[in-house]
Amino acid sequence: MSSALARLPARLRVVGEVSNLRANKHLYFSLKDERAVVSCAMWASSMKSLRELPREGDLVAVTGSLEHYAPQGKTQLIVRRIEAVGLGPLEQQLRRRMTELRAIGYFDDARKKSLPRVPGRIAIITGAGSAALADCLRTARDRMPAVELLVVAVLVQGKGAAEEVARAIAALDAGARRLGIDAILVTRGGGSLEDLWAFNERIVADAVFACRTPLVAAIGHESDTSIIELVADRRASTPTQAITMLVPERQALREALRDAARRLRREVEGGIEDARRRLDLARRHEFLRRPEERVGDARRRIVEARGRLARSLASLVREARVHLEHRRGRLASATRARIPERAELSLRRRRLERALASGLERARARVAAGAGRLRSIGPAEVLARGYAILTDDAGRLLRSVEDARVGAGVSVAVGDGTVRARVESVRRGDPLEAPSEGSPAGG
Repeated sequence: MSSALARLPARLRVVGEVSNLRANKHLYFSLKDERAVVSCAMWASSMKSLRELPREGDLVAVTGSLEHYAPQGKTQLIVRRIEAVGLGPLEQQLRRRMTELRAIGYFDDARKKSLPRVPGRIAIITGAGSAALADCLRTARDRMPAVELLVVAVLVQGKGAAEEVARAIAALDAGARRLGIDAILVTRGGGSLEDLWAFNERIVADAVFACRTPLVAAIGHESDTSIIELVADRRASTPTQAITMLVPERQALREALRDAARRLRREVEGGIEDARRRLDLARRHEFLRRPEERVGDARRRIVEARGRLARSLASLVREARVHLEHRRGRLASATRARIPERAELSLRRRRLERALASGLERARARVAAGAGRLRSIGPAEVLARGYAILTDDAGRLLRSVEDARVGAGVSVAVGDGTVRARVESVRRGDPLEAPSEGSPAGG
C-alpha cells in the first residue's frame, strides 16, 4: 500500500459531491461521483482557512494528499483546502423537485391537518429494529403507556424503499378507521443525502399529500430537510420530538383533567347557586303568592277587552255603511249626468260616419275620372285611333327610319292585333307628307 501511495503525486485535487458530513473539532466527510467514493478529513488547523463549512450535497474541489493509517487499514484524503464548485446532482434534483411541489400547493399550510389531542393508536412507519424506532417506543412508554403503537417495518433506504414507504402510508390511511389509527408517524435516523433519498421521491410526496390521517415526519438530523417533512402535517427534527408532538405527557394530561374538573365543578356549582336565587325570587313574586287574584284580574281584563273590541267593530261597520251609501248616491248622480253626454256622442258619431261615406264616394269618383284620362292617352287608345307600333325581329322599337333595314321583317301592332310585314323601302322626310310619284324607294 505504501509503495502504491508513493507513486501518487504528493498534492492531489479531487472534485466531488459532499456526503456524510460531520463536524466537531475536525471535519470528516466523503467525496463521491457516479463511480467512486473517497473518505476525507480536514484537521482543525486547516479549517481556519474556510469562510464557511461545506454542506451536504455541495459540489466542491478539494486539495490535499492521500494518507494510509496502517493500524486501522484506513486510507483517506487529508484535505488542506476546499473550494466551492456548485451543487451536486442530487442536491440540484432535490431543489428542482421542491420548487415543483411548492408551485402546486404540496407545502401549503392551509391544507395541513391538526394532530389529535389524545390519540388512542399511532402507526409508526420506520426501519425494522432501528434506533429511531427504539427512541419512539421508549418515549411513548415514558409519556403515556395507554397509547397503542402499531409498528410497520419498511425499507428506509436503497432500491424499492420509496415504493414501500408510499404503500405503507396509503394502506394505513385506507384502514385507519378499521384499525383505530388516529395518526401516522414516518421516521428514520440520520444519514447522507443518498441514504435519505427515498423520502425525497415524488411517489412518497404524493402518498402523504393524499393521506387523510394526520401525519408527522421526522427524517434524519435536525439540519436535514426532506420533501416528506415539507408535505407532512407536522415536521419533527428527531423521532423523540415527533412522539412528543403526538403522545401527551401523562402527568400533564392528569393536571389538565384536574383543571378541567375544577372548572366544571365551579361552573356547575355556580349554575346551581344561580338557579337557587332565581327560584327564591320566583317564590317571593306576587303572582305565585296569590295566583287566584292574578288569574281573576286577567280574566276581567279579557272580558273588558272583548267588549271594547265588539263595540269598535260595530262602530266600524256603521261607518263603512254610511260611507258606502254616500258613494252609491254620488255614483247614481254621476250616471244620470252622463246620459245627455251619451246622446250627444251618438249624434256626433252618426254625423262623422255620413261625412266619411260622402268623402269616400267623392274620392272614388276622382279616381275613376283619373283612370279614364289615363286610358285616353294610353297606348291602347292611340292604337285604336289608327296608329301602329313597329318592332324588329328582336323586339326593339323602331323609332326612326335609321332603325329599319330594307328586306328585314317587322311586327306591326295595331288596335286589335299584330301584323307581320317586310320592309320594302325607306323614305326620309315628313312622315305625314304623302310620297310624290317617282320618288326614290330607299335611302
